[in-house]
Amino acid sequence: MKKHLILAIVVLAGATVMIAGCTSSSNTSPSSANNAVTSTASQNAVAIQNYVFTPSTLTIQKGANVTWTNYDSVQHNVVSDSSAFSSPLLNKGDTYTHQFNNTGSFSYICSIHPYMKGTIVVA
Repeated sequence: MKKHLILAIVVLAGATVMIAGCTSSSNTSPSSANNAVTSTASQNAVAIQNYVFTPSTLTIQKGANVTWTNYDSVQHNVVSDSSAFSSPLLNKGDTYTHQFNNTGSFSYICSIHPYMKGTIVVA
């Protein structure tokens, strides 16, 4: 029951972020516009689905949390290139949340599937 409530909250947060990204202006090129989101929300969501992080680039404000949710039936994790954060292995439906208290660009991968890449930009 608790997992379903958390999942529902993450899905709603993700939908809110996606809607906000569609209605705000951004400096992304047309080719990257579909996979980059800018958000000032205190809670932001990244979906792990079909072996891809969506959005692949998320811009947030300093102090915001980002929550990753694994929607795949295989395990994934979220590992920062700079060792700033690292999740445990996430099964389907599991989430991982990290608060970003420093500005900068934080690249990350799934260490099990290193071709899966993402970036959090903290303004």
